[in-house]
Amino acid sequence: MSLKRRPTDSDIEALAEIFRPLWRQGDIMRPWLRQHHELLRSLVHSEWSWAAVGAALTKLGITYRTGTPWTDKRLRSELSRALMPLKGYRQRQPKPEAQPTAEIAIPPGAVAQTNLPPNPPAAPNVPPPPAVAAAPRFKPASFRIPESSPAPSESTPAESTGNHRLTFGPSEPKEPS
Repeated sequence: MSLKRRPTDSDIEALAEIFRPLWRQGDIMRPWLRQHHELLRSLVHSEWSWAAVGAALTKLGITYRTGTPWTDKRLRSELSRALMPLKGYRQRQPKPEAQPTAEIAIPPGAVAQTNLPPNPPAAPNVPPPPAVAAAPRFKPASFRIPESSPAPSESTPAESTGNHRLTFGPSEPKEPS
C-alpha cells in the first residue's frame, strides 16, 4: 500500500462535502456502501486514503447506529462485506431457456430489419439421462449408547507396552549429551 499525505481538517471538510448530497438521514449503511462503492474506491485510488475517507464519513455522521468513528481497516472490511452477494442471490442462476426478446412495432408495409442474430438451430432430440439406480438408504441416526460395549482385545501387557513404544517412542528419559 502506498503512503499518502495526511489530509488537513479543511481537506477532510472538502471530502465530506462530496458525500453530503449522497447521504440522507436514516439510510442503511451497507446498502449505501454497496451503492457508492465505486466512488469510494475511485477516491482511494486517486489521492485519498481509507483513513481520510473514514474521517470524512464520520464527520458527516455517516456511521452505524453506534456512532463509532470509522477506521481505515473497518471501512475496508465493511465495504467488502457490503459487496458480498446477498444470501438468497448467491445460489441463483438464470434459467437457460430465458432469452431476451425484442418487440418492435413495425408499421404496415415496412420491411422488418433487426440486428439480432438468427435463432440457433434447435438442439437435436437428446434422450434424458438414464434414471439413477435406487439411491442408497441409510438408517436413521440415533444418539442412544449401545447397551453392550465391545470387549477389549485380549492383548498382553507386553504387547500394549510395545505398541505404546512404537507409537509414542521410548518412555525412558533422554540422557543429556
